Order: sequence, then structure tokens, then C-alpha cells
Amino acid sequence: MNPFEFVILILVLSFVYSLLSTWLRQRGRDMPRRGSEEASSELLERLARAEERIRVLERIVTDERWDLKKEFRDLER
Repeated sequence: MNPFEFVILILVLSFVYSLLSTWLRQRGRDMPRRGSEEASSELLERLARAEERIRVLERIVTDERWDLKKEFRDLER
């Protein structure tokens, strides 16, 4: 690697580092603050919705009339 290529590499790496650090700092500002009552309630609400969706999916998958179970039985024959 000649000196010119080395200098270009250093410049590109510093530019990428600058972009990455700026992006990470901006991302940190956009995230809700810890301890924020509004953010906590929003996260709890999202968790409750996700848990309900998982319960529904579990009911569907474990249902005796589910078509996939029949298809597995047909494949075994």
C-alpha cells in the first residue's frame, strides 16, 4: 500500500466514524428517557398487546382442528 492509499484510507475511516457517531448520538436523543412515566406506560401497553397476540397464536397452533396438523398426518401416510 503506497502512502497516498494509506492517507485516503485514514480519511474514509474517519468520515465513517464521524457519520456513525453522529447517528448514534441522534438515535440516543430520539429514544425516550428512562423513568419517563409516559414512555413506561407506552411500553407496558405494547407488551400487553404482544402478550395477547401470543396467546391468540398459541390457541391457533394448539387447536385440534388446525389444518396443518391434518396435513402432517396426510404426509405420514
